Amino acid sequence: MSIDNDRAASLPETLLDTLPETLSPRLRRRRKLLLASAPVALAALVVAVKLLSLPISAGQAENAYAAGQGEGTLKAGQAMGVLNMVERYKAHFAQGDGHVLRGDFVAAQEQFAAALDLAPVNESCKVRVNLVLTLEKLGEAKEKAGDPASAQALFAQGSDVVAQAPRDCFTPNSENNKDGEGDALKDAQKRLAEKQAAVQGDGQEPPKSGGEAPAQEPAPAGKLEQLQKNGQQAQKERSKSDKLSDELSNNEPEQFAKPW
Repeated sequence: MSIDNDRAASLPETLLDTLPETLSPRLRRRRKLLLASAPVALAALVVAVKLLSLPISAGQAENAYAAGQGEGTLKAGQAMGVLNMVERYKAHFAQGDGHVLRGDFVAAQEQFAAALDLAPVNESCKVRVNLVLTLEKLGEAKEKAGDPASAQALFAQGSDVVAQAPRDCFTPNSENNKDGEGDALKDAQKRLAEKQAAVQGDGQEPPKSGGEAPAQEPAPAGKLEQLQKNGQQAQKERSKSDKLSDELSNNEPEQFAKPW
């Protein structure tokens, strides 16, 4: 739509002259503001989408774990970790659970350790329980493989994780102990102590004797004399027996009536 000459002539001359100059700077400023705020808006959009999808991924991980599906739990945990800026420890925790179901306790230990580093103190006890149990499993595997030194180190590491637990892990009805985490940690601590003692006992070397069998103590003098006398007496008895045998062989055998 264009302005005809008559209508244009009726407008104030100053307005016609200043209209383009008035709108252009405003448009430029608006464009700059939009460009400057675009990253912030994009980040807010990503966070919003992630907050909406995080419960879905968490639910998938929980369902897969309950069904014993290691691969599904692991994939759901990995999905939770993508662009996750909120409760990042839960992604590592779910991945650790997935590795446990798959029997990969080395990878599970790494994930649970990462989760413990990121978890807030008031939500750390359940992560601590899984890490301790994983270290216990790894220690048992080393012990069976004939590596008591590594087993001892893993058992000791598990004991340290329990010892570093916050107090409310053992407080009844606390948020950090709502699923029996305190009892699980206490039981694990007791088992680890027993296993450390057993491994240490198995690893002790027998006392060395310089490569020689221990020398037997000489018999007392009285005992030697008694042995000599017994030997002499036995020799006399054998002589008498031989003499008696010779005499019997020269005589007719005596006849005895049969008892039946």
